[in-house]
Amino acid sequence: MSPDRPLQDVSQAVELVRRHVQPGATVEVGLSDALFRTLAEPVFCDVDYPPFTRSLLDGYAVQASDVVSADGAPASPAAVLDVVGQIAAGAVAAGEVGPGQAMQINTGAPIPPGADAVVPVEDTQPADDGRAVRVLRGAQKGESITARGTYVTAGREVLLPGTWISPLEIGVAATAGATRVRVYRRPTVAIVVTGDELVDVDQVPRGAQIRNSNEHILDALVRQSHCKPVRLGVVSDDRAAIRAKIEAALACDVLCITGGVSMGEFDFVPEVLSELGATLHVHKMATKPGRPTIFATTPTGRAVFALPGNPISAFVGFHLLVSVALARLQGRQPAQHREIVATLRGPVPAPGDRRSFQPARAWLTAQGRWEAEPLSWHGSGDPFGMATANALVMRPAGSPPADAGDEVMIILVTHKG
Repeated sequence: MSPDRPLQDVSQAVELVRRHVQPGATVEVGLSDALFRTLAEPVFCDVDYPPFTRSLLDGYAVQASDVVSADGAPASPAAVLDVVGQIAAGAVAAGEVGPGQAMQINTGAPIPPGADAVVPVEDTQPADDGRAVRVLRGAQKGESITARGTYVTAGREVLLPGTWISPLEIGVAATAGATRVRVYRRPTVAIVVTGDELVDVDQVPRGAQIRNSNEHILDALVRQSHCKPVRLGVVSDDRAAIRAKIEAALACDVLCITGGVSMGEFDFVPEVLSELGATLHVHKMATKPGRPTIFATTPTGRAVFALPGNPISAFVGFHLLVSVALARLQGRQPAQHREIVATLRGPVPAPGDRRSFQPARAWLTAQGRWEAEPLSWHGSGDPFGMATANALVMRPAGSPPADAGDEVMIILVTHKG
């Protein structure tokens, strides 16, 4: 691409990712392995649920006509019924309930034949040394009873394709009898970091060296996206070495590479991608931080994201673009980068000629309004200013400075409290 090509708008870049990244392969897994994955096929319930008519509470199964008067009010004086048995959850009644009779019943137990209502135990008193029960409140026919098939009937679709499986969906599938489900395979994401200046985190930087934080940031972001990170380490600022590393990384579904994407003498990544036949859909974005961000696809359909070397630029680029691709590969609609109106609790500078993203701490007030406090931050090379951030204050290009009390748009980026 020509260096004077216009900067890509963020929304256009996101749309290009959506267009060029399609859902990935699917696999059948046991239910316990389906958590935090996306359904590729529907789940049907194999039986009526509940599978039998059951009691909603602990009490006495009765015939409603025994405990209400003709006008539907409680019987007066209180009805006294003979207790003819007891049913625990998981058991079946040995007999039936006839006129003038009651059967003690536990929550979830099947309603015995003859009974058509349940009176809560707290509305009764034992009588005749437990051989009878005094009913203190009337009950209508069907009261405190769940009929068979009330929740769902056999053969009904209970989970749709595209559903993200949380613990609640695991419970639904288990209740429906789905021991195995078909889900989208977890994408593998190769992580490559470029830069002669980088040293491992357990080393003390000397001279012009800095620690390699990008590899750890991306690894965490990939795992947070429920994908599999494949860390391929640091590669020096050498064209041949970068090409070899990228070729190896393309065995994965997605490549995230940081550094070497700008226009410096040693920024070889764009040229290498072009040499390998990749199509560069996004080369530069109109954002601050994150201007030199690349999105490309290879002839085999692999998605490549080349992110800036500064850690916060890489973080922002991941949230804006890479997260969209990883959601698509997993069969989900990517989460919208929903813009929320918030009241500032501190100043933010003018963004200049690019859309800016400023780290902030945001919270929802008791009145249901969002507030955001901009954090002290020294630019995209400063990870410490992001340590407590859970949001980014987004300022459109050309906006004036904003101060405390002004309303701005924010994007939530973490789940911190």
